[in-house]
Amino acid sequence: MFKLIPSNNKFYDHFERGAEILVTASSRFAAFLNKFEHVERHAEEIKSLEHEADENTHEAMELLHQSFITPLERGDIRRLIETQDDVIDLLDDAARSIELYEITEVLPEVKDLIQVLVDAAKSVQAAIRQLRVIKKKNDIMQLCIDIRRLENEGDRINHELLARLFKSGMNPLDVLKWKEIVDDIESAIDGCQDVANVLEGIVLENG
Repeated sequence: MFKLIPSNNKFYDHFERGAEILVTASSRFAAFLNKFEHVERHAEEIKSLEHEADENTHEAMELLHQSFITPLERGDIRRLIETQDDVIDLLDDAARSIELYEITEVLPEVKDLIQVLVDAAKSVQAAIRQLRVIKKKNDIMQLCIDIRRLENEGDRINHELLARLFKSGMNPLDVLKWKEIVDDIESAIDGCQDVANVLEGIVLENG
């Protein structure tokens, strides 16, 4: 049976839980790259958070299926949950690649890139927390602008890093390994921009 009067707060709970996992995963990844020890353990921690995100997504989709009335457009709810989950999947891919490729040293620019992701994730979290009081649309829109600025900064670091890699004389196989890892991190930052795009649409439709 469909629930004619679903609890709106449950959807917001899932949005916020997804954002919390995103901030935790990106922050732990950054801490891991800064110390760069116990690679396998850190990869497992990110994998555990990825499982939590999957569970949160599954529960949110189940609630959406059961609910006849929703606080936001059904497509917006689905996209907001799924875009956050996509970012964490990419982080998990990057952590696994570092482990599988037996990376022994982290490039300084990669640390800069992951910090951009941490900042973008925190802005995503702050914006999502404002959804419960959607009348504060200017706050959400400003955070979305901040995320876009961070995405541009990530692009800049990514381009400069890849240019240096290909000119470095590094073993071509190692270059390809790092390119895959960097691409995943950069795609994760792009994913935060995707979340921001969904949030902007929600604000414009409901604000």
